[in-house]
Amino acid sequence: MTSIVKPLPLQSRIVHVDPWAELARSLEGLRGAFYASLAASHGFLPGSPADQECKRDTLGGSWGAQPVRDANIAPLTAISTVLDHLDSLGVLFKSPGGITASHTIARAALDISIGPWFLLEPGIGERERVRRYMNLRLQSLKEQAQLETGAPNTTIRQHAEGRIALILEAARVHAFDVRRERDRYKPPHLGAQTPSTTSLASEIVAPNVPVLGALFWRLGSAVAHGQQHGLTMFFESIDQPVQPTHGDAAAQMQASAKDTALRCGGAPLAAISMLQRLYAQYGWPTDRLKTAVSGVISTWQSVAEVRPPRVPDAFLAGGRTPHQR
Repeated sequence: MTSIVKPLPLQSRIVHVDPWAELARSLEGLRGAFYASLAASHGFLPGSPADQECKRDTLGGSWGAQPVRDANIAPLTAISTVLDHLDSLGVLFKSPGGITASHTIARAALDISIGPWFLLEPGIGERERVRRYMNLRLQSLKEQAQLETGAPNTTIRQHAEGRIALILEAARVHAFDVRRERDRYKPPHLGAQTPSTTSLASEIVAPNVPVLGALFWRLGSAVAHGQQHGLTMFFESIDQPVQPTHGDAAAQMQASAKDTALRCGGAPLAAISMLQRLYAQYGWPTDRLKTAVSGVISTWQSVAEVRPPRVPDAFLAGGRTPHQR
């Protein structure tokens, strides 16, 4: 006996895809990849660049017994914070309200990603990595010292200034160039200053298109969003006059998934760049990360309706032109 299976009607086979949920889901993949890799390794692996740098550590002193290890481990806290912000971004995407806050959350994720990304630059060596790490610490301690301005000798200020003194003492012992030590407002630094956040934002997002990172940075500005010109990106005029005499018209606040993916795209791109450097420095297998990154890129490109760049035929042929054998 032959049975005939009727195909389902076309309408019943159409699956509705929520672009907001897809954006949020893709971000969850980055968190899952990172924490799975961390649980499997418990830190950098033997033979990794971080491990090799730690074995050459001769910079111990008043700033720490193992400053090279400290410099390599320090990014983990900031990376967890970045992933927390991406989680918050996903929550906003799936919530009925609060979408206007998504841009400032994305800006914060981009901002926080810059520190560990800069610290984890490959191939700079243990001395340069410690210098960058100590400059970041000096900046943080200077900010702590300025938290309380009402009295000159608060506990917070004394602690921060004491830690600054220890860092500068060790820096001189190891022949680092200490600069701007007595500036009242700006932190001292070892060697060259840390590049500006805007310039680093241009590099972390798309080094080949530097204007893109700066654009994401400005689009996420909390200052801009607090002004009328910043809020107007969420306005949509509707054909409903309110006060015809004065020409007033109604407007509604809304944001499309497409526009949001375009404006907030700097956050996942920065997080990806940061994680890629961490995996390289720690010697972690990249299979999980590659899968997560592929999901983020394909999802955000699809929602934003951005066509991926075409790969040249020569590249697909292993660098050979069609006429080469």
